[in-house]
Amino acid sequence: MRINQGSPKRKNKRLKEPFGKRAKRFAARSAKIIVVVAALPTVAFGGWWMYRQLVTTAYLSVSTINVAGVEKVTKEEVVELSGIKEGQNILSFKAKDIVSALKKNPWIEEAVIKRSVPDTINIEIKERQPIALVKLDEMYVMDRNGIIFKRLAQEDELDLPVVTGLTKESLNDASQTEGGLLELIKVLSARNGFNITNISEIHVDATYGLSVFTVEDGVRLDLGKEGFEEKFASFEKILKTRDGILNGIEAMDLSNHREVVVRFTTDVVKEGGKGNGQKG
Repeated sequence: MRINQGSPKRKNKRLKEPFGKRAKRFAARSAKIIVVVAALPTVAFGGWWMYRQLVTTAYLSVSTINVAGVEKVTKEEVVELSGIKEGQNILSFKAKDIVSALKKNPWIEEAVIKRSVPDTINIEIKERQPIALVKLDEMYVMDRNGIIFKRLAQEDELDLPVVTGLTKESLNDASQTEGGLLELIKVLSARNGFNITNISEIHVDATYGLSVFTVEDGVRLDLGKEGFEEKFASFEKILKTRDGILNGIEAMDLSNHREVVVRFTTDVVKEGGKGNGQKG
């Protein structure tokens, strides 16, 4: 039996290019590569020379430093921290190095450095926004992101509510700083009527949640861990029935804003609902 194995493959009979032509083409390509490689040191030297000219020319000497966005930090402090000197070449420093130097001041959260050729530097500062004081071993300042960024100093002159109940260990628990506490402060800061200016203290309890103490009469308001706007609305309704007077109230449990529990002072209880002439 014959088996058909198919027709044999044809050999590819490509005609080879003459050796002379191939040699010339190879030589031409090699010459181009040699020229480029030989020129590299010259180009590199030229670039270095140009850079040296730019960073040393008197034409690009700094004569003006503008500072914007400062309140707690002075413009003079910013310029000193930046390390930029009058007469210094405007290209002789890295912007990121200046930003790192500026952020050594705890009040400075971010900074942007802009060069305006030939002689002006513009520094835009973003300061931290303090929202509360935190009582630990000493008094510290907390910013709007829940970051405790410095010890309170006398010259800070901050009139803010004091946060109590936190420890250095509990600060690692984001649920206490980034959660309820910051949300409570945000709600109080945005409210009309009863707001952050009426609060002297915010107490944090890992189990029961948050309580605030009023500036007037030091009344404790227990708020739990969420729903703060509704709870303050209930508080204001009760306050309205008393003509805005807190005198005679010791505490209010607003954990359930639909069933507010009011605890009166001892004097009010003894006098049958009257304390210092005010109805309970």
